[in-house]
Amino acid sequence: MDCTVIKLVTLDLDDTLWDAGPVLARAEARQYDWIVTHAPRIAERYSVADLQAYRRTLAAAEPALRHDFTVLRHTALSRLLAAEGYDAAHADAGIATFVRARSEVELYPEVDSVLRALGREYRLAALTNGNTDLVHAGVAHYFEFSLAPADTGTSKPDPRMFEAAQTRAAVPAHRMVHVGDEPYDDIEGAHRAGVPAIWVNRHGRAWPDTCRPPRIEIRDLTGLPAALREIVRDAASTA
Repeated sequence: MDCTVIKLVTLDLDDTLWDAGPVLARAEARQYDWIVTHAPRIAERYSVADLQAYRRTLAAAEPALRHDFTVLRHTALSRLLAAEGYDAAHADAGIATFVRARSEVELYPEVDSVLRALGREYRLAALTNGNTDLVHAGVAHYFEFSLAPADTGTSKPDPRMFEAAQTRAAVPAHRMVHVGDEPYDDIEGAHRAGVPAIWVNRHGRAWPDTCRPPRIEIRDLTGLPAALREIVRDAASTA
């Protein structure tokens, strides 16, 4: 079997393809505006920070909710609505407001050209712990498929997240490469699944001692094509 050919490249989304901080802040504000309008009694008791703390407490108390942020957020809002005398079913609209805003993203400058070029050589898939609507975000066309916790029942760094991508693509671990910005979720997770990983380190962070290092580190996606070629060359030299 030729183990030097990369068939599938999976990519993280938040902070790999776009700056997630402003996106999440805007989405939180939009959902809070929805709460002010449709459930003002919640807004009287909870600030945005209070709601975030409530979700953290809920996740700690009910571990089954931790891996899927959408389910966690929906459960929290449903319970708060019910507690304040509102119809819990209205949580659907509140979460839809959040997800729409969560999916309004601005790609880093190099992303479009790099992904379009890579798509001519490799199969590309998105592997995310988030809840971005890829169609609304305008990035679905880059990927053959995408997987999120809602699809897999787990989240990175659980190796089952990476194994789900391998199963979906019918590609073994040694023919897959994962690309992401998070040392633990992306790089350590890929290690656990036996998948080579490329770390996108846009802000010059020091590598944490608690995680196994990436195969290759790049500053942004402009370095990704060369990094993939290097992995192929290394595999060929040891085959």
